[in-house]
This record gives sequence, structure tokens and C-alpha cells, in this order.
Amino acid sequence: MNILTHTISFSDDPMSLLDIFKDEPHVFFLDSSLSDTCDGRFSYFGFAPFETIKAQNFGQLRKALKPYQGLKSPLSFPAGAVGYISYDGALWFGLYEGLLCVDHHKQTLTITSTGLPYRNLQRQKQAARQKIDYILYKLQNRREGLGRLKPLHQKLVIKSNTTLGQYVASVKRVLKHIHDGDIYQINLSHRLEAAIRNWRQYVHPAGVYQHLRRLSPSPLSAYLDDGQTVILSSSPERFLKLRDGVAQVRPMKGTRPRGKAPREDQRNRQELMDSAKEKAELLMVTDLERNDLGRVCGYGSVRVKAMRTIEEYTTVFQATSTVEGLLRKDCDQFDLLESTFPSGSVTGCPKIEAMKIIRRLEKAPRGLYTGALGYISFGGDMDFNVLIRTLFLEKDKIFFYVGSGIVADSNPQDEYEETLIKAEAMIKALKMSL
Repeated sequence: MNILTHTISFSDDPMSLLDIFKDEPHVFFLDSSLSDTCDGRFSYFGFAPFETIKAQNFGQLRKALKPYQGLKSPLSFPAGAVGYISYDGALWFGLYEGLLCVDHHKQTLTITSTGLPYRNLQRQKQAARQKIDYILYKLQNRREGLGRLKPLHQKLVIKSNTTLGQYVASVKRVLKHIHDGDIYQINLSHRLEAAIRNWRQYVHPAGVYQHLRRLSPSPLSAYLDDGQTVILSSSPERFLKLRDGVAQVRPMKGTRPRGKAPREDQRNRQELMDSAKEKAELLMVTDLERNDLGRVCGYGSVRVKAMRTIEEYTTVFQATSTVEGLLRKDCDQFDLLESTFPSGSVTGCPKIEAMKIIRRLEKAPRGLYTGALGYISFGGDMDFNVLIRTLFLEKDKIFFYVGSGIVADSNPQDEYEETLIKAEAMIKALKMSL
């Protein structure tokens, strides 16, 4: 399999790429909108996959990707599968023969193309050249325009499927499960929805995403259109990364709002640092994730690289740990996915029992929420976020979920307030767009 590349200088905001190509089929944008971090160096963009895959398990996905594995390139992600794993395990991926890679540090844009699915090398080269030429033409003849299409003559109303009283009652039931020894920690969520018939008449999804990424930038943001649902994610949390055989998970537990003034900001940060409740919650999830990696990583290779890092975002502080391990030679990336999915940070400890309780207490299936979105490179690497802080746009509705982690000393009212803090950027993005 050959790969053609073409690199140009690029100092623009990569959002301009989504503006230019937003109406192409199955557009994706893996967006490091918080690009001044070590995880925010690259953004990836692509469209028009040569094949789309729907699967119900990782074995089916492995089989579908097998013919395209083994691509050699200095780029971690020159071509491959981009898509999602829903919380209930359903998978959707597009196979992209090439893409656009923005290097924020070097300020370059590299266009890659393999010419797949053609098998003949000469035909591959011809198709790859045509694709690169098409992208260059579009870049040079850009027509920009995002935002509202026509005014929405109604008030934007966003409703939760769970009242404060209902959420508090559910948290109390969780606390009883914890007291009885059934679980140690759980993530409990509720769903918010804006019912807007024919919302595409009023705004393009890219316009909503533009506001969301400005309000809540993240190195793991994403935009993906699978043809039925448009996913707009400002997730700050990595689910799973595999690079050169090293697997990494970064569970996130513990949230505080940013302060309105420097003194309040520092006070909120210190409060998160000192919280015994938040420390215990992250410790439990970190231990769970370490065990998940241990099933497929070499003996003695799994280590907690960073136990508790306080990360700063536009609207919140978050506490995160980093766990790494060396993937065993007899395991592949699909074994790794199966061992770790879904993330313990959005389920609970122990994971299986927590998921059973979640099904009983939450009023709507999670669907894509708390699943994962990202890529599996034809070269073998992969990277996925956790689908939190994410808007889902379907035919006549726009919806999202927010949740909080419950442990033994959780206060039900405080946990509900935490979910509202997490909802702020998404609500603001919708209000600014519609």
C-alpha cells in the first residue's frame, strides 16, 4: 500500500477546514482546539470514506479492518478508521483512505492519500493524486459561511428527563447500594433535550460546533457526521490511546467550576486539590483502569504515570490520572478495546455491577453518551476520547447528557449541581447558535 503526501504551511484555525468541507459526506474533525498542550499538537480532518462499517462487537471490526492493516508512515494517523463505540457496544466507523493533518506546533497541513480501495498500484497512485488535487483546489477556492440560516421564531427550551427531586432520590438509592457493599462508586447521569423541528433550517451543525469549541476548547474535541447523527464533542477526557505498543488511559474524576475572579478561581482549584471525596473517587477509578489494562498488557508493565493532575479548562477544573502499560505481543488493539471499554470513569466500581444499577436508575438509554469516539490507524495506533460534554444532533432534536460520580460521602444536591456546571458550555453554545 503506497501513500502520497503533500505538505503546506498552515497557520489558520483548523475550524476553517470544517467550514470549507462541511457538506462533504461523513465529515470528521478530530480537533485539538486546546492546542497548547502536549496532547493538542495534531488535529485530523477527513471526509468521504470508501466504506462504512456497522458492527456489534470488536471481532467484527477486526475482521473488517484486517485487509488494510500494516500501512507504514512516519505519521501516527495517515489513514484509517474513524468512528465511535456506543455505550451499549454498537460500532460505526468510516474507512478513510487519507486525511488532512494539522501540526499546530510546526504550523503545517499535510494531506495524505492512499488511493484505496483500489488494489492496482498504478490506479491507487492516480486516485491518490486526484484526491490531493481536489483538496488543494478546495483550499485555494474556499467559500466560507457558517451559522444561522434563518431566524428561529421560538424560545429555546432545554428540558431534562430527570427533575432535581428524582436525581436526588436516585443518588440516595446509589448511596444505599454503596452502604450495602454492592458498589464503591458509580457515575449517574440525566439527559437534556431541545425539541426543535427541522433545526437544519436554522443552523448548520458546524455553526453550533464553532461556538462549542470557543466556549469549551479541549485537546480531544471532535465533530463527526455518520449520516444519521451529528456528534459535537468538547470532551476533555481520553478513553484510550495506543502508540507504538504503549497503551494509555486517562480517567477523569473531580470537577470544580472556574472562578469569576482570580481569588475565587484559585480557591476552587485548591478545594478540588484538597477534597478527600474527589481523591477517593479518582483513586478507585484509577485502580479499576489499571486492572483493565493488566488483562492485555505485559506483566509488570502497567504503572500509574501520574496519580492526580489538576487540569484547567475554560469553564472547569478537572482531576485526572494517567495509567500506561505495554500491550502484550499476543494481543492487538481490538483486544485492548474489549478489555477496557466502557471507561470505568463513566460507569463505576466494580464496573459490571455499576452498569446494572445504571440501567435501573437512569431514565433513558445512554446510546452514544459515555461511549468513545476516535480513530484506529491503518498503521496500528489509535486514540479515543470519552463521549462526555457532547451534543448529539438528530432529525428533530438536539440532546446531551451530564453526570456526576457518586461515592459514600456524596451530597445528592451537590452532585446535581455538578451536572449543571458540566452542562453550561453546551447550553450556551445552543443559545448562541439558535
